[in-house]
Amino acid sequence: MKFSTLKNSILTQFKQENGHLVVPFLVGQPGGGKSACAREIAKELQEAYSIPDSRVVEFNPSLRDPVDIMGIPFKSEDGTHSEWLPPQEFFAIRAGQGPSILILEELSDAGMAMQNPLCRVILDRYAGQMKLSEQLFIIATGNRVEDKSGANRLSTKLGNRVRTLTFDSDVEDWMTWAYSHGINSTLISFIKFRPALLNSFDPKVSVNPTPRSWEDVNRIPQELEAAVFYEHAKGAVGEGAAAEYAAFVKVANEMPDPQEVIKNPEKAPLPDRPDVLYAYLGAVEALVEKKTAANIIKYATRLSPEFQTVLMIGCYRRFKGITSAKGFSDWAIANANLLLGK
Repeated sequence: MKFSTLKNSILTQFKQENGHLVVPFLVGQPGGGKSACAREIAKELQEAYSIPDSRVVEFNPSLRDPVDIMGIPFKSEDGTHSEWLPPQEFFAIRAGQGPSILILEELSDAGMAMQNPLCRVILDRYAGQMKLSEQLFIIATGNRVEDKSGANRLSTKLGNRVRTLTFDSDVEDWMTWAYSHGINSTLISFIKFRPALLNSFDPKVSVNPTPRSWEDVNRIPQELEAAVFYEHAKGAVGEGAAAEYAAFVKVANEMPDPQEVIKNPEKAPLPDRPDVLYAYLGAVEALVEKKTAANIIKYATRLSPEFQTVLMIGCYRRFKGITSAKGFSDWAIANANLLLGK
């Protein structure tokens, strides 16, 4: 399932009576966005149930020992027996504290010694001897064994305690996320131009293009010289994807000024090459706001129907107010078939 479907369906499940007893386990290839999905679910749960940050715990079992769940034994005050001192993370989400959230990151990386105590956390809501929150939402993430990322097979008893849901990357979902997270317009345009490269994971290769690695590419300083920029991109997404993106960036740097669309939409350039046009429309999208929307719509009508849709959908993702701009209703009616996918 894609990001938005997983997120919405899990939130719907959690809102059911005793829905918090279900433990969704998001499984997919490395870098696809599983952790981001889990954190967005947690954020919405925080808002819905007024859960403070102090009761949101991320726990990576592959980096910890069983004692980090069970607690440390110590002698009782009367010296007759031992008791257990609970770890801080689980103490924060103990019973009586109110609704809480536990994200189990990279659950599939956990060895059997960690899987055993996690079974009780997930099913019985106990960390060792300490009872956990009466309304504890647990979300787990993990990679697939076949991706050679270090994932282990879950024991059958642990697998039986979670609901395994397959996470698949989706270009449309990524676009929605990218527009709201400050991803460079050139990178967004490139993924539109080459959607297959958003997530081209090969377990035989150590460096792959994935949503997470493209986010890393987005952090590369734009002012670096081309050869250096390429080397950084190669280190993030691999040689082939980096070469294509570096070439696309060069095209974007040489394209006409997108401000021409705002100044004179009837005469602004219409690049012939598809890669140049994708880059150019991405730059135009970045300019959309209340004052510029009408002129962008006017420019869009000069494009082929397919590219009109690319531009207008991109603008809508950035600025929902474009639907109120002059000319939008006429454009939407004229292109209804394309918008509805007919």
